[in-house]
Amino acid sequence: MEFPFLYLTVALSLGIIIGRYVFHPFAFLILLAISAAISLWWYLKTKNVSLLLLIFFIFVGAISSGNALNSPNPYLRFEDKFITINGKAYEIKEYEGYAKYIVKPTNLPKVLVTQYGGKYPSKGDIVSIRGIISIPQKATNPGGFDYKLFLKKKGIYAVIRVEGYAVDIIGKDNLNFIERVVYAAKQKIKINYINSMPEKDAKFVISIFLGDNFLDDETLRQFRSTGISHIISVSGLHVAIITGFILYLLSILNIRRYKIPILLTALTFYAILTGANPPVIRAALMASITVIGTTYGKKHNSINSLSFAAFMILIFNPLMLWDVGFQLSFVATLAILYFYRPIREKLSTLTPKIRDLVALTLSAQIGTIPLTMYYFHYISIISLLSNIVIVPLADVAVVLGFLSAMIGLILPPLSYFINYINIPVVETILYVTKLFDSLPYASINTIVPSLYVIVLYYGILTVLLSSFDKKIKKVSIAIALTFIIALFSYNYLLPRDLEVTFLDVGQGDGTFVKTPHGKTFLIDGGGRPLFATSSFDVGEDLVLPFLYYKGVMKLDGVFISHTDIDHVGGILSILQQMKVDKIFIGMQKVTDGNFKELMEIAKSKNIPIVFLKKGDKVKVDGVEMYVLHPDPQNLIEENPINNNGLVFKMKYKDMEFLFTGDIEKPAEEILKNLDIKTDILKVAHHGSNTSSTQEFIEKANPKVCIVQVGKNSYGLPDERVLKYLHERSKVYRTDKNGAIIVKTDGKKAYIKTVLKE
Repeated sequence: MEFPFLYLTVALSLGIIIGRYVFHPFAFLILLAISAAISLWWYLKTKNVSLLLLIFFIFVGAISSGNALNSPNPYLRFEDKFITINGKAYEIKEYEGYAKYIVKPTNLPKVLVTQYGGKYPSKGDIVSIRGIISIPQKATNPGGFDYKLFLKKKGIYAVIRVEGYAVDIIGKDNLNFIERVVYAAKQKIKINYINSMPEKDAKFVISIFLGDNFLDDETLRQFRSTGISHIISVSGLHVAIITGFILYLLSILNIRRYKIPILLTALTFYAILTGANPPVIRAALMASITVIGTTYGKKHNSINSLSFAAFMILIFNPLMLWDVGFQLSFVATLAILYFYRPIREKLSTLTPKIRDLVALTLSAQIGTIPLTMYYFHYISIISLLSNIVIVPLADVAVVLGFLSAMIGLILPPLSYFINYINIPVVETILYVTKLFDSLPYASINTIVPSLYVIVLYYGILTVLLSSFDKKIKKVSIAIALTFIIALFSYNYLLPRDLEVTFLDVGQGDGTFVKTPHGKTFLIDGGGRPLFATSSFDVGEDLVLPFLYYKGVMKLDGVFISHTDIDHVGGILSILQQMKVDKIFIGMQKVTDGNFKELMEIAKSKNIPIVFLKKGDKVKVDGVEMYVLHPDPQNLIEENPINNNGLVFKMKYKDMEFLFTGDIEKPAEEILKNLDIKTDILKVAHHGSNTSSTQEFIEKANPKVCIVQVGKNSYGLPDERVLKYLHERSKVYRTDKNGAIIVKTDGKKAYIKTVLKE
C-alpha cells in the first residue's frame, strides 16, 4: 500500500463516528459477527489481511469513541449540590476579574473551576474548593455549541463556579520532575516577555509562541476578520518556522551529526510547553518523520506522515476527531499538499516569495472554507492580502520569540535585548491587522453550510484530484451541483410549514419564527446561560449562531415584549451585526437604559420602529399577529415595564400561539376579558407565581405550555404553577428540553425538543 496509514486512519475515523451516533451493545455484537464472517471469507479467499486490519480498526474506533462518550459520570449524583473538592490545580488562565483552571481530584475525573477574585492557585497546588457542581450540557439549540463534548475531549466531567473565599490552597507544587521543569521554563519565559515589552506586545508574543491566549476580544476579532487567526493559534506554521530555524542554525554551526536528537528534543519540549494541542502534535510528528526520513535516505511520503500523525492522536483520544483545531489543521495541511504546487505553477508572473505565500494561502483556504463557515460563520475577503503582508512579519516575531525564550532561560538580560528588537515587529503586526480590519467588507458573515453541502464540496475536490478521465469528472460534478440546487430549492423556495423555535437562551425569552415562504423574525432574545462568563453575549454567542445555522442573514422583523435585559439583551447585539427590517415594541409607560440604547442603535442603523398597542394587527406572509396589550387607555402602574409589555396572539390558519412576555397578575386581570384562547401558550414570566393565575390559564385553555427558563436563584419556575399547568396541558421547559421546535401546517402542530428528559 502506498498510503497504509491513510486507510487505517479513515477506518479508525469511521469507527469513531459510528461509536458516537449508533453506539449500542446489541448492534455492535451483530456488526462484529457480520464483519468477522466477511473478514474470514476474504482472508481464506485472498490470504490478504488488509480487510481484516481495516475492520479491526473500525471496531477499535467505535468502541473507544462509544466508551469515551457514554462512560458514566460520577458527578451526576452531586449535580446542583454543594460539595467540597480537593485536588491538584493546573492549566491556570487568568482573565480580568476571574481565573479558569482544572482540578483533578484523586479518584474522580477533572473539574473545570471558574474562580472570581481571591488568590488564584499555581500549577501543581493542592486546593480545596467549596461550591455547587454543575454538569456540562450538550448543545441545547439547533446548531449550537456542544459544551459537554468540548469539555469531555479534555477529560472534564463537571464545572464549578466559586468566589475566591471558597478556595483554599492546602498544598504546594505537587508536580513530577518533567512538570516542574516545563512549568518553571514557561513561567520564566513569560516573565522575560512581560518585563521587557509593552503589555499588549508581551501578550501577543505569549499567545503566538506559548499558545496561552491573553489577547483581548477586540484584537482576537481583528485577527479572525482579516483571516490570519492561525498566527495567534500555535499550529503547524509555528512548528515549521521553529524547525526551519533550528535546522538553519545547526547547518551554520556545522552540527549535522546530532541534528535528529536535537530537533526531536526541541520539538517535544515545544509541544509540551504549548499544551500539546493537535495542530502542534501533528506538525511536530510530520517534521520529525520528514527529517528522519531524509537523513537516512528514505523517500518522504507526506500523505502517509500526515495520516500517521492523525492516527496517533485519535488512538489516544478519539474525541479529538470533533476538535475544531484538529479538523482545520489536518484539512489545511492536506489541501496544501495537493493544491500548493499546481497553484504556484499558475502564478509564474509573481516574484517567488509572493508566489509561495499566495499559493500557500489559497490552497489552505480551498481546504478550510466550508469548516470556517460551519464553525465561525464568516469568510475573510481580505485574507489573501493580509497573509502576504503579515505572515512574513509573524515569521520574524516567532523566530525572535523563540530565540528570546531559549536564551532567556540562561541569560535573561540578553533575552530582553532580543525582545526590544521584536517590539517594532509586533507593533507593526498589530497596527496593520487593525488597519486591514477597518477596511469595508474585510470579512462577511455567512450562513452555516449543511453537512450534505460540506460532504459534496469535499467530494467534488476528491473527484477533481482523482485519476478519472475528464468526462467522468464533469458528469460527477454536474450531478453534485444538480443535487445542491434541488435541495436549495426544496429548503428555500418551496412553501413549508410554519416553524416556531422557542430557544434556550438561559434565564430569558427568545423565539424564532420562520413563515411558510421564508420570512423570519425574532420575538425577544435575551437571557444568560449557566456557562456564561464576563465576555459572553447571548445575542452574539447563542442567537446569531442559531440564525446562521438556519440560513438567516436578514431578519424581517424583531418583536420586543419589554426592555428587561433577559428579553432585549441579545437583541441589542443582533441589531449591530445583522440587517433587521423593522422593530416592533409595545407603547411604553416608562423607559429604562435598555430602551434608550435600543432607540440609539435603531437610529444609527436606520431601522424603523413600530410602537404597537391593543387592537393593532401585523401580518407577515399569512401569519397574523393580533396585539392584545398594552392598552394606552389603561396602562398599569404596578411594575410598569413588565405589566405593560407587548402581548399578542400569533395565528396561522387554525393554529394559535399566545406570547405573554413577563406580564403579571394585574395585566392578566385585564387580558382575561379578551379573546386569549390559544393552542400554544408561552407561559408568562418564566413560570413565576406572580403570573399564570388559574383564571387566566383557564380562559387561555392551552393544549401546550412552554416555559422559557434557565438555571436561576429565583426559584423559577414555581412548583405550584407547574403543577397546575401539568394538570391542564402538555408542558415543555427550555431548561429541561433545550430548544422546543413547533412545526404546523395550520391544522396540527408537531413538536420536538433538542434534549430528551
